[in-house]
Amino acid sequence: MTLSLSTPTAITESYNSAEEQFGEQRLIEALQRHREASSQAALASIVDEVQRFNPHEQHDDITLIIAKHRGN
Repeated sequence: MTLSLSTPTAITESYNSAEEQFGEQRLIEALQRHREASSQAALASIVDEVQRFNPHEQHDDITLIIAKHRGN
């Protein structure tokens, strides 16, 4: 299975109270944790992780597109 992801910087540049970025590595790890879930469930779980990481009001929209391809 191949996963494709498209997201602007609102997710990777989200900061927590310690001023750490969510970053690409955390996003990749989140994708790996949820890769077996449906695209919709993975998306909801990843957005939840970002919101738990940064509980403050999000100033940018969180946009995330996940596409799965199950090839032969």
